[in-house]
This record gives sequence, C-alpha cells and structure tokens, in this order.
Amino acid sequence: MKKQFGIFVSLVVLTVLLLAACVSSDSTSAQATTAAQLLRLDYQSSIDSTKRQYFVYLPAGYQQNSDKKWPVMLFLHGNGERGNGLDELDYTLVHGPLYEAWVQKRDLPFIIVVPQLQMFAMGKLPYIANRSAADIPKRLTDGVPPRPDMFPSTRPIAPAEPVSDMSTVPPLLPDGWERAEQDVLAMLQNVQANYNTDASRLYLTGISYGGFGSWFMASKHPQLFAAVAPVVGWGHPDLMAPIAKAKTPLWVFAAGRDSAINKNYFYPGIETLRQLGHSNVRFSMLEQAEHDAWRQVYAGEDLYSWLLAQQKQSADSAVTVFDQVHVLPMDSDQVLRNQRVLVQGDRIVAVAPAAELAIPQGATVIDGAGRYLMPGLAEMHGHVPPLADFSGIPARYLDDVLTLYLAGGVTTVRGMLGHDKQLLLKDDIASGKRLGPTLYLAGPSFNQHTVTSPEQARERVRQHKQQGWDLLKIHPGLSLEHYQAIADEAKQQGIDFAGHVPEDVGIEQAILLGSRTIDHLDGYMAALGGFDKELTAADMAPLIALTKTNNVAVVPTQALWQTIIGASDPAQLQNYDELKYMPARVISGWQRYVQQPGGAYYSGDTAALHAQNRQRLLRALNDADVTILMGTDAPQLYSVPGLSLRREIPQMAAAGISNYDILRSGTVLVGEYFADKDRFGQVKTGQRADLLLVDGNPLDDLSVLYQPAGVMVRGQWLSRAELDSKLADIAAARLTENQQ
Repeated sequence: MKKQFGIFVSLVVLTVLLLAACVSSDSTSAQATTAAQLLRLDYQSSIDSTKRQYFVYLPAGYQQNSDKKWPVMLFLHGNGERGNGLDELDYTLVHGPLYEAWVQKRDLPFIIVVPQLQMFAMGKLPYIANRSAADIPKRLTDGVPPRPDMFPSTRPIAPAEPVSDMSTVPPLLPDGWERAEQDVLAMLQNVQANYNTDASRLYLTGISYGGFGSWFMASKHPQLFAAVAPVVGWGHPDLMAPIAKAKTPLWVFAAGRDSAINKNYFYPGIETLRQLGHSNVRFSMLEQAEHDAWRQVYAGEDLYSWLLAQQKQSADSAVTVFDQVHVLPMDSDQVLRNQRVLVQGDRIVAVAPAAELAIPQGATVIDGAGRYLMPGLAEMHGHVPPLADFSGIPARYLDDVLTLYLAGGVTTVRGMLGHDKQLLLKDDIASGKRLGPTLYLAGPSFNQHTVTSPEQARERVRQHKQQGWDLLKIHPGLSLEHYQAIADEAKQQGIDFAGHVPEDVGIEQAILLGSRTIDHLDGYMAALGGFDKELTAADMAPLIALTKTNNVAVVPTQALWQTIIGASDPAQLQNYDELKYMPARVISGWQRYVQQPGGAYYSGDTAALHAQNRQRLLRALNDADVTILMGTDAPQLYSVPGLSLRREIPQMAAAGISNYDILRSGTVLVGEYFADKDRFGQVKTGQRADLLLVDGNPLDDLSVLYQPAGVMVRGQWLSRAELDSKLADIAAARLTENQQ
C-alpha cells in the first residue's frame, strides 16, 4: 500500500467520495433525540478492495448542537480485536474509549472513530482463534454491565532497566496499523467532511498493537493530531524526529507488571524526544498494572481532560482550488479528467471529480480547464549557494537560484554539498522566511582532504548526523578503508551516503557497501572500460544486476556530463537562452572550461564514444528497472538551476526512457526516496502541496514542463505572470551588473 501524509480539515460539507455513511438500525431512532449514536460507516479497503465498516460514535447532544464543532478521537485497538470489519467489528467494543462511551454510557464529548484492522496472518493466535462473540460487551437498555476485573499478576514490581541500544529492534510490529494507514486517513477525511468536527482538536490514542500504531501515525502525520496518547505500546527512537519537530503533545502510558510489552523499551524513544528538544511529553508508569492498564487509563477522567486541553494553533484556513483540471496523480500511468483539487496550508486535502466536490466559500479558484496538474519536480543532485558572500558574486545570487529552481518547476532539491549555515537556509525556507524549494541537504564533503583516518571518518559521520544533515556527500579521493569506515558508521547512525565513487573503492564496493545513489553514473565507465571502447549489453549486465539487486538508485546528470567529458558543442552551449539569468563571473568560468577543458573526467578524443556508452548504460539500467532519479547537478557548467531540466529530459528520452518514467524519476520515486521525511511526489490527499500546472499533457509531450502555467510550492501559488516577473527581474539585474 502506498503511504500518504495527510492533514485533513473541515472546509465545508464536502460530497463523500469513497466512504458512504449508513446508520445502524439500533441507533436510527435516536437521531431525533439527544441520545448518543453509534454509526457503522461503509468503506472499500485500499488494501484488498473488500467492503468493510468502521464505527463512528456521536456524543449525546450532537444532533441538537448543529453549530458546535466537536473534537474527534481516533482509537486504534489491540491485536486481539482484529476482524473482517463486518460482523466482527463489534470486537472493537471490548476495550477503550468506545467501550466507555457506548457500553458504559459515559458522556464523553468526542466524536470517536474506531476502525478494525484486517486479520492478515494473525487469526491462528490462540487469543484470537479462541475468542467468542460472548466476549463482546452489550449496551444495556437500562443500566450498564459490570466492568471486568483487571488482569491478575504475580510479577513483582521491579525498577525499569532502560534499553540502551535499539539499532537491531525493528520500529514496527508485523502486520500492524501501518498497513491500514491509507484507510484510516480516508476515514478521518470522511468524518471531518461530513460531521461537525473541530479540525484543531483531532486526537489519537491506541492500546498495545494500537499503541504502536499510534506512534507510527503520529510520526508519519505529525501535523494532523492535536495530541497523542499511546497506551502500553512503546515508540521506536527512529519514529521520534517528526513528532519532536511538530512538538505534538504526548501522554505515554506503560504498565509496571506488563507480561506482554517490555516496559524497558519505552525509555529510548522518550529519551530521544528529550534530546530533540520536545518537552511536552508525559510518561506514566502504572506500576501495579498488567498489560490491561488501558482499563485504568480509559476508565478515569484524567486522559480525557488532558486531551481536551490540547488544541492545535489555528492554521491558515485559506483554501486554493484547482478547478476542472486533468490530474496526473503519478501513482499510475493515468490521467484523471475534470477534477477538483483542494489545497489548504501546505497539504492537498481533497482530490475528486469536479461534479462531486464543492468549492468552499471564499476559496481562491485557479482555472484548470484544459490544463494538467502534476506533482512538482525534484532536482536530486543540486547545489544551493550558502548563506555567505562569494567574492565577485552578487549578494542576491542565493535568492535568484532558489527562484530559478521554482521557475523550472523544481519544488524539491537534494543539495549535494553542504556549507556553513546552509541548514539555517533550509529552516528559513521551511518556515516561510524565504521562498524556495524544499531542501534536503548533504553535509560538507567526505574526501581525501577531510578524512584522515577510519576513526576520524566515523567521528565525522556522527557529527554530520548530530548536526542535522540529511545525508553524507562522497567525493573522489577516499581510500577503501576510509570508505568502509564511513559506510559502516553511516549504517549505525541511520544516515544515507551518496555521490561519487572514489577510484580506490570502485563501483562494486560502493554498491555493496550501501551507497544510496550513484551520481553521474560515476564508477561504471571506469569498471567497464567505457572511456574508449564500445560497450555491449553483455559487458554491462553484471554491474546492472548488482545495482538492481542491492536497490541502489542512479542520478545520471547526462547533459552536464557531456559537457564535462568534452562531448558537447560549445557554440550550442553558449546559445542557451537561460544563461541570461546567471552572473557574468559564473558564465566566464564555464566558458574557460570549454575553451580549455581538462580534469579527471575529461575524455578528449574519445568523448563522443564515452557519451554514447553513458547513454547505452542509462538505457540498460532503465530496461532492468533500476531506480533512476532526476538530477542535473545545477548550477554547474551550462546547467542553470531549474531550467537545466530542459537539457536533461531530452537526454533521458533519447536513452529510451518513457515519458511516464521520466516524470516518475522526478516525482513519485523521489517521494519514495524521502518517505521518512515527508509525503510528496503524488497528487493525492495528504501529500505536500507541491504542484505543477501545465498547458498540455506531459505524457504526450514533455516540453510542456518547460513553461508551466504556474507552480505551487508547499501550498504557495506562483502564477505564470509572477514567474515571468521574477525571471525578468533576475535578467535585468544581470544586465545591470554587467554594465558596472
């Protein structure tokens, strides 16, 4: 199942698209009264396309308070309550807030949403196989049933011994709530669109397996929830960074005598939150309790009172609507015709046929008639100037580079050479202080000058991880011993490394040691002898198979590399129209290179053959279904940020890559690469609102990408007129500089 990142808001009453409400027969008569209601809502699961149901509890007084916005509580049950989502759905009444509200008839002022997780392979577990419908508590006409006794325990109360190393512990349980993520998000969207909900008070809680699921959902969707309360389910440290960044309020419950969940595993995740600066975290160890500590938690008042005290700060309520637009969702090779796409804040909140989705009052409407909407593109080997002055380079150059990326439809950049203060630049863009593409940054280079020993290499890896860089940048010159130390420490620290292939390492070792990407197809030609002989399919097959087997991606940068190796036409390069946006000093440096080429990668008389071999290799990699990611290495020799895609895309097409796969290389595949950072790269509910509006279908003609009708980056819309104005300003500044 494809994962989504979502933040759903009450916009107006939206037409239900996938989930139709049906009220259970035993609650129909309550609609005209003040009584609470328990609804069973239908949906079709995205996991297996089966028809299923989930519970929605409406509190007493809901029908009589049509203007009131109610808080929503999402409850994720434990492993023992799985089922078919039909007659077995009632097992979710056994535990949790729905048991309290519906069976015990407590006046809990929440709309409670309770899905049921599929059985998957868990049906043979004794506590599931031996359960009975008699175990399901019933709501009585008069009074309430007695509460069950807490689990007995003979385990002595013992002090906790926090686990110190979680590196070998998987962050998720098998067949857990992550498999139902898309279904759960769709349920929340349906409830928030069709009931009177308070978008600023969406709460998440769960028990045991659902406690683990709560951590997962909070990590993947940190902006969605006003507060999260996992009960007897610990969170892995790897999940904590998004939660800490969003400062999501947490109340975590563990049981001191738990025989099912080791209480010692709660501490590493909570300590990670503390180290990341997240202080709004409560941790309660119920020392006397067994695994069913949830009975004590939900039977009390404290958790509900705490939840109601948590409220998200009001987000920008402005809505932008792309109307009557054809959508390339990029989850498959298809076009969805005549759609409406709703954006609020930095998220896509709805995608549906225009006839089925209302335009919210006050929304900004962008006419998409006859146009195509697709995800924004990515530059997977880009360079961004630092927050520092370069001698002879205009002070505005940094902002100009960021603007050029956007003008070229690039909304995400993997920066491949870090500078001092560049992390501040990343934060400035993310916070809205500066306009530009979302940045994921490699730190300063690892090369023969910056690495002096294996231990120093390891320490440098640890420093980069601690400083907050997203990956490590490898340059030529490293010894195999130093490279091995970097690779091993990077694995231990959970940080990727990528870039060049040092000569002493070689492409095979770079692949085997875990380089996340091989950039510029570096190392392949050296291993294959492709500088001066024509390569055959048989020559390339073993290395291509090794690349595929080890799930290593490539970032080809073909257009730039033709120039570097000496295979480009200098006159043609000099006629590129986009050069008018670059400073004269930069262009002078580029001209000097083509006039006096040289360096380790220059091929001289065999440059044309070398370039042909690179194209043969790219074609073969694509035929073998190796992951290819879009990248141009701009700004470099005649590669102008953003606009360089119009030079790279034809090279990819000439290598036999289909239009759809070229688009994938810069959208959905990049989203999958950065799946641990955010959700983007598709036009789907919950994805980051990075969008490109073009005048034709890029599946038919990729050149429509070069002059977009507009670009949206994190929900901010830049029309063609605005882009043209910004480009004209940059060009004018360059002319003025040249006259000084």
